[in-house]
Amino acid sequence: MAVITRSLGCRHSDLTRVTKTQKLLAIVLGVIALGSAAFSIYWVYVMDKYGQHLPLTEISVDGLTRKYHLFVPAALPAEPMPLVILLNGGSAGSWRFPQQFDWQALGEENGFIIAVPVGKLIPPNEGAWQLNSHAGAYHDINFVKAMIDDIASSNTLDASRHYAVGYSLGSMFSYEFACQLSDRFAALASFAGTMPLAPEDCEPARNVPLLHIHGVLDPIIAYNNTWDWKSWASVGTMHDIPGLIDFWRNRYQCQTEQTTEFESETHLVYDDCRQDSRVEHYRLAEADHEWPATLMGEPTYTVLWSFLNSHTLEPSSP
Repeated sequence: MAVITRSLGCRHSDLTRVTKTQKLLAIVLGVIALGSAAFSIYWVYVMDKYGQHLPLTEISVDGLTRKYHLFVPAALPAEPMPLVILLNGGSAGSWRFPQQFDWQALGEENGFIIAVPVGKLIPPNEGAWQLNSHAGAYHDINFVKAMIDDIASSNTLDASRHYAVGYSLGSMFSYEFACQLSDRFAALASFAGTMPLAPEDCEPARNVPLLHIHGVLDPIIAYNNTWDWKSWASVGTMHDIPGLIDFWRNRYQCQTEQTTEFESETHLVYDDCRQDSRVEHYRLAEADHEWPATLMGEPTYTVLWSFLNSHTLEPSSP
């Protein structure tokens, strides 16, 4: 019987090379898998620490789907409720506002609703909120109005006590409220923002009381210098903070100034303004762009609520 031996064309050394390649591929895939798992774990941590947890509502505004998160006190008061809108910074997304849990506890205690609108990058805007808006570019202004109306459709709101608090780009956007929505907001407060030096359209129907906080060491929104937005041509040159405060106190024709010092913080109050308005400014000499935990020794959120809560939108202003 003849035995025929054929070569399979694969030497032992070839099998060894294939095995090593497979091992290398397995290692690479393992590293990728571990990296993906690590990223997933990290993302869960980030969302748990910084992400939004409040119920999400979607509405259609100008043909776009817009979103907002809403907090309603568990113990509903008998009277209509104030509304506090918290405006996050420039990154679009469902992020938690600084001290938001404290704001919610305050809302539960004082019977007010909290809305956290989700910013949306709409070209040519270079951030989550539209600045220097005018009659032909009201995407975000229309969103805010629609959001308030949507909240009011299922909750009893006090229309004379709508407030907003902004951080960074959210602070800048809050000044659009002072310009465009003065008939809907009783008072505004913000940290680490500014506004265009030459606003395209800012003729408010009434003087909205304003409170502005800013760190002198802020590396993003300079305290003492004007600056140009690089590519967002419609926004242009932005106010330095002393110029921002002067813009509003001069517009409001404020007659008196009061200064209070506390450690490295200065509280400036411009009062006796037209239409019973006022402008307040906290200058933080040692602070940067990070939201401050306290102001003048008190929790920041309580200081802001105290300011907001002291103002009411009257049916008609003199």
